[in-house]
Amino acid sequence: MSQERELKFRLDPALHDAVRVHPVLLTLAHTPQAHALQSWYFDTPEHTLRKAGLALRVRHTGDGRRILTLKSSPAEGLQLTRGEWEFDIDADAPDADALDRLSHTRLATLGDAGMLANSLRAMLGTRVQRTVWHLDWQGTQLEVCLDQGQALGGISADASSLPISELEIELLDGHWPHAFDLAWTLAQDLPLLLSPISKMQVAARAAGLSALQLPLLARELAPHQEGGQAMAAALQQSAALLAVGAELLQTEPQPETVHQMRLQLRRLRVLLQLLQTTGPSSQRAACRWLRSEWRWAGQLLGAVRDVDVCLEHAQALQENADARAPLSRDLQQKRGAHLLALQGYLRSARFGRALLAQARWAECWSGGQVIAADQSTAQLARRLLRFHRSDLQLHPQRWAELLAIWESQAAAPLDAPWSALHTLRLKAKQLRYVLEWLGPWVEEALGKQGKAWLKLTSTLQTDLGEALDTLRLARWVGETAAAVDPDAAIQSAAGVQQAFDQVRIGLKRVLQAARQTG
Repeated sequence: MSQERELKFRLDPALHDAVRVHPVLLTLAHTPQAHALQSWYFDTPEHTLRKAGLALRVRHTGDGRRILTLKSSPAEGLQLTRGEWEFDIDADAPDADALDRLSHTRLATLGDAGMLANSLRAMLGTRVQRTVWHLDWQGTQLEVCLDQGQALGGISADASSLPISELEIELLDGHWPHAFDLAWTLAQDLPLLLSPISKMQVAARAAGLSALQLPLLARELAPHQEGGQAMAAALQQSAALLAVGAELLQTEPQPETVHQMRLQLRRLRVLLQLLQTTGPSSQRAACRWLRSEWRWAGQLLGAVRDVDVCLEHAQALQENADARAPLSRDLQQKRGAHLLALQGYLRSARFGRALLAQARWAECWSGGQVIAADQSTAQLARRLLRFHRSDLQLHPQRWAELLAIWESQAAAPLDAPWSALHTLRLKAKQLRYVLEWLGPWVEEALGKQGKAWLKLTSTLQTDLGEALDTLRLARWVGETAAAVDPDAAIQSAAGVQQAFDQVRIGLKRVLQAARQTG
């Protein structure tokens, strides 16, 4: 199968001049060539190709050529490697003869070439000004393309459009890792933000055919004969979610997007902690660096998420709209300030380098550079579970000690041991995420106790979360104008008392179950 391997980056249009004068491109690349490109994407009226993950394009170049290209993308991940078949044609649209030349691809599964050709229509398009550099990087031939233009939601002159501003690094011949090396060099000076979103997908959004949506959470390793491939898929999937989430938060900063990105980062850091014990020292160092970078990102997301949760709780705790208004206004101001800091980070070179580093590390796993290529996911999971078995135990006696502290402070829930609660919740989450990542092999390695721990830690995490979120809101009420309203203060304190009563009950239940299982 023909393959296209490229790194695609979102780039602020204001930085195009900085790309053109970058020392690497000025000194190592051939003289850049500029082209005006017009492309049309063909599909049936039912969008059969797009729904099948295929893109059929005719590109018109400045020298009069018409190039037919079929691309086939994986369902998930960063889309770094795609099937690609292309050749020159004489017509403006693909005919049956052209489709016959693609009979060895997935396109053939969609029906007879002649019938398919008759039903194809130009549906979407792009119009870009492209600047191209070719360079030899450590013996590898690479093509760097800077694109600026529009993705067109139709073929009419008044079709809706969305802007395109991208930098692509495509492997022409040589070693794929060298593309990452060049990107890493450029990323020291430029905020290059990896993106799994194709130009056709942007055009489909312009047409209203689809919306930008977060990929699914990466939360469990899939069984695979090559454990490295399963690990690479998880790392790529989590990077894709972060990349798409970063784009969404620039235009539609919804609370659920913040929540899902934070969840992914927490799960990802737990996986990286597991992997820190695997592979050579250089890989362990890369793992530690990534965990540190994602911890920073998680703190920025957490600051926004904490306010979002308090806004949700404020609605439940304060039924009187007049009493709720001052608190809601104050929380919205807090959210706006934290969101600005988060958005700035998600546009930064630092965030771009972290995404790029994770994508590069995923390639190391898939290429067998971290573990042996013949080691299955099951073997890798069993190894990790054995190595971390002692770390996977939460100690019931510590829970009992904490419960005793709470019981002694039952009359003063606002003075409850915040740091101890927070630490216990984090430990419960970490254990839960470990067991979920390695879920298919937990019972085999740990017996029924492993499944029991997963259920117990989920319960504990939920109860503690409710208590901590309610306590945080109560403390913020005391810092706002709403605190002058006695009813609001009383309602907040009552909510804290109720939440802590619930967590005491839940902890007793979990403690009893934990003693029975372990």
